[in-house]
Amino acid sequence: MTKDKASTIWVAIGFTIAFFIIWTVSHELSGMQATRYPLYFDWERNIPFLWLAVPIYFSLDLAVTLFPLWFNNWKEAMAPALTLIAQTLIAAPFFVLIPIATGYENTLDGGIWGQTLFNPLGTKHISLWNHAPSLHVAYVFTIAFIVTQNKSRTFKWMTYFWAVLVSISTMFVHEHHLICALSGLALFAITITTAYPALQRKFAT
Repeated sequence: MTKDKASTIWVAIGFTIAFFIIWTVSHELSGMQATRYPLYFDWERNIPFLWLAVPIYFSLDLAVTLFPLWFNNWKEAMAPALTLIAQTLIAAPFFVLIPIATGYENTLDGGIWGQTLFNPLGTKHISLWNHAPSLHVAYVFTIAFIVTQNKSRTFKWMTYFWAVLVSISTMFVHEHHLICALSGLALFAITITTAYPALQRKFAT
């Protein structure tokens, strides 16, 4: 690995730290809210939980962690990484001010994150709240948009197909409702046309 390529690791580390700070603070503030809003349709309550959707859902968490390493140097990685941080900062007030109650019924202890991560580790659960807008949806379409620039049509179709699958999986693992996914898509559309181009200009080589 070249020195320039290795510099993207620091961007990945910085992104991870910034994300966890913003996410955890907004999660704890959201958890203090006495009222949670059931912003879902009745038919959504009948969506079955599918274990098959779990690896698809978690594939985004792996991808977003490694995302900065896609680029040749830290300067190239900064605009994409900061776009994701901008999305997180925009989403945080909504997590706190419009806390959503999920309407799914399943036997999971603390949702998919509690069942597969926090409970086995015996650590504090920091993924009970923060539903809308869905950062899974915003992140996955942002990654798809950026990594497919100047790529083949086949690569674009495959990457966007993955983005759609991840977005759908958020409902089949009972983490998000339709409003969460749609608001996450809107967050992507707004930031990819505003924040991302501005950050690109700032970090242009």
